[in-house]
Amino acid sequence: MDALSDLDIELIGHGTAALVGNDDWPTTIADVLVGIHLANEGPEEPDWPTCLVVFAGGRKIDFTLAGTERIERMALDGLDSLYERGYLVHLDKTGVTRGLPVAPVVPAAPPLPDADEFATNQREFWFEATQVPIYLARGDLWPAGLREAQMRALLLTMLEWNALARSHRTLDVWYDGHHLDEWLPERYRDRIAATHARYSAEDLLRALRELVDLYAEVAEETATLVSAEPLALRSSIAAHITSVVNGT
Repeated sequence: MDALSDLDIELIGHGTAALVGNDDWPTTIADVLVGIHLANEGPEEPDWPTCLVVFAGGRKIDFTLAGTERIERMALDGLDSLYERGYLVHLDKTGVTRGLPVAPVVPAAPPLPDADEFATNQREFWFEATQVPIYLARGDLWPAGLREAQMRALLLTMLEWNALARSHRTLDVWYDGHHLDEWLPERYRDRIAATHARYSAEDLLRALRELVDLYAEVAEETATLVSAEPLALRSSIAAHITSVVNGT
């Protein structure tokens, strides 16, 4: 944590439903700069919405509004990935948190991909790579950039798998690229900047080719580490990109 870190606070109890969609209660804490309410639609937490608030002065707090089953389930099944990173019980009037396990010193590493997950990541990446040059040939730059962003997300997952496999799942790869400089090897880290582009057809095309080259290398190495099958599409996709943008 540092001076810019946000706070994650969970309000758990039978009365939290009354706070959902209500903009008034955060103002009783401090002056609010801006706030939004998000419905959690994930498969694990369908009924636990979040209120994101930035208070005057800049402090951001994510309030999760949950029922007591949030705690009761972890008392039976173990901590989820969020609580494994450490938690602090600020107030418990009913003792519902007494059954929570102690957070580990090091959070559990995510699992390595199975064959289907690895293949799906590759297929999705290479599919997106075939579509970007079509938008570039049309001069439709915004969707081209969105496709490249999806490719970078798939690349990030592959980089995480690579780091986990190389370290025998001892490295903490965090999430969404956080602390990437701490866990990504220099030979890959130094090439990340080139996968981002300015808003021009020429630079989006350059970034696309960088993405293709980097992903192919990472996927090939990772496939060996996790005993999976790499899709040998680098050359054919590169030829497709050149053909489309040149109109040949």
